[in-house]
Amino acid sequence: MTRKILIVEDTPAMARVQKHIALKAGYEVDVAKSLAQTKELISNNNYFCAVVDFILPDAPNGEAVPCTVKADIPTIVMTGNIDKKTRDTVEKYPIIDYIIKENKQAYQYLEKQLQRLPRNENVKVLVVDDSKSTRRYICSLLVRHKYQIFEAQDGHEALEKLEKSPDISVIITDNEMPKMNGDELCSEIRRLYSNDEKAIIGISGSDSIGLSSLFLKNGANDYLHKPFNNEEFYCRLSQNVDMLEQIATIKHQANTDYLTNLPNRRYFFQEAEKSLKQIKHVKVDGALAMLDIDHFKSINDTYGHDVGDEVLKRLSICFSKYFTKHLVARLGGEEFAVYFLDIDKQEALKRLEGFRYFVETNSQEFSASKIKFTISIGFASGPVYHIDELLKQADLKLYDAKESGRNKVVS
Repeated sequence: MTRKILIVEDTPAMARVQKHIALKAGYEVDVAKSLAQTKELISNNNYFCAVVDFILPDAPNGEAVPCTVKADIPTIVMTGNIDKKTRDTVEKYPIIDYIIKENKQAYQYLEKQLQRLPRNENVKVLVVDDSKSTRRYICSLLVRHKYQIFEAQDGHEALEKLEKSPDISVIITDNEMPKMNGDELCSEIRRLYSNDEKAIIGISGSDSIGLSSLFLKNGANDYLHKPFNNEEFYCRLSQNVDMLEQIATIKHQANTDYLTNLPNRRYFFQEAEKSLKQIKHVKVDGALAMLDIDHFKSINDTYGHDVGDEVLKRLSICFSKYFTKHLVARLGGEEFAVYFLDIDKQEALKRLEGFRYFVETNSQEFSASKIKFTISIGFASGPVYHIDELLKQADLKLYDAKESGRNKVVS
């Protein structure tokens, strides 16, 4: 989905720079050079956000800022200076942020903010405080930056909300609350979730010197003393969300095959082994298939490795879509595997045969060179609860499929 942004700037050179940044961040851009043009564009368009110059020819005292704010457009203010009068004027309005143009980092910071806003729509934040007015205030700050918001009035309710919505990624919690203090809530959250999964920001109006360290020692990632500065709040929050995002990226890279974007061998072994330990207790058989492209070496030798890579990528897309409910992976080269979750043997074999037939009849669509190819599949199931052994059995069946003519499923 393309989001529209309104840039309000009367200096052509600066407007061009801002427009370039917004286009780079994926926005559709409109530019207004005056307050009058701003009002006209707002009346005819829906904007995701706006970047507004504080001083315009027909708005010398920041009149364009309330214009976008009153239209419920999240607004970033650009200003040439931030003296006390300007700051007081700007801070009267619920803006996203203000940026000083002369700052060398100004446009890098603007780019970051424009990239963050769409991302924030998918970030869930839980605000925990027994004070309704404090919750309302923090939520109003979060709304400006387009976060998804959940509320809880004490620690017990917070844990219930986390259980119902485990994809909440940030918890902002007060300390002085009935039933469970914030530091105790931190400790309980950390018992259930690691630092990689959730960020916790503690807040308190207490002047206790040791409270910040108490929060941090009990698992919080950050701490703010009430009343806090809005800018600091946003900076701390963004840094913690950035941290979670970076960790998620690193995890994805560590667990994903670089070529096909499927889970890699390491992740497959880890998750399958975990599942096998679980099903052992209920005496359910493990089930696994190994799939191999027939005569793949000849594809590389005849058409080149680029074409071979294209075949692997397109096959992987079909593979992951065909087995959406199961754990799939590229083990290496032209070898793939699927570990079946909660499915009986006959149903698994039926799906494998269906996939084999799909590849046989559609493989020419997997590459620009229209290469026809087939796959062989080995399937193993039974009361085997170690992935190494189950994979070894499936590999033997795959060998049988290859030796007996290829393009078949052997179990």
